[in-house]
Amino acid sequence: MRAVVLDEEGRPRLGDIPAPPDAMRVLACGLCGSDVEKLGVAPAGTVLGHEVVAERADGARVALIHHLPCGECARCAAGHESTCERFAAATIVPGGFAEAVAAADGIELPDGLDYATGTYLEPLACVLRGAERVPHGRVLVVGQGFVGRLFAEVLRLRGDDVFAIDIRPERAGREPDGPVDAAVLCAPAAPLDAVAPGGTVLVFSPAAPVDLELVYRNELTLTGSRSATPRHMREALALLPRLDVPAPTVLPLSRFEEGLDLYGAGHALKVVFVP
Repeated sequence: MRAVVLDEEGRPRLGDIPAPPDAMRVLACGLCGSDVEKLGVAPAGTVLGHEVVAERADGARVALIHHLPCGECARCAAGHESTCERFAAATIVPGGFAEAVAAADGIELPDGLDYATGTYLEPLACVLRGAERVPHGRVLVVGQGFVGRLFAEVLRLRGDDVFAIDIRPERAGREPDGPVDAAVLCAPAAPLDAVAPGGTVLVFSPAAPVDLELVYRNELTLTGSRSATPRHMREALALLPRLDVPAPTVLPLSRFEEGLDLYGAGHALKVVFVP
């Protein structure tokens, strides 16, 4: 089958690899910022892609679940499922930027949801899990790429007063007009001086620098969140129709490099590839 495979230099190349024996046909796979971060880093032969909608043998379209916690250990019970020892095991094999993947668990899509937009379930589920750690009130979302847009939408819908900034002026929203109760860091910028003393900072991007002096002086609560759980995937499916989300830029796998360039240049908020 065809797949986008990383070469010896970590660059993506379209090639042929063996199909898994119990294959599900991939319908679409979204490009995530974490995929881009792995270019040049992940080992040769890696197939990236985890925002996947695939077709089961019975014809049902499902958004695949990326990683599964055990649901029983102390970490899972405490709400830290992504640190569960079982969580690291791959659930999407070999990866979503391919014509097929091994059979995996997923959330069935309703008929009215197209499969390109269905790839939004996984990133939205990650946002919903992260939002649970953000207190209600005045919230600043730093970064208005695709995930930042999702955060802003989710927080507005739950009733928060949301502010949004971005290094690209055309993406920025309403700037804070005073101290905020919390900040969500989705980009490599951390204006923690905007957070009121005693406030909360959610680190959602590993590239975000954090001024620990401000955390210390202002007694800020610093927390992190990554990935999602099956519960959040189900919640994402119920919530997605209520959100104002950007339309995807849909490209075939053969135009993967073009999609990367559009994403990197900021010309596409969301790129989705189809086999």
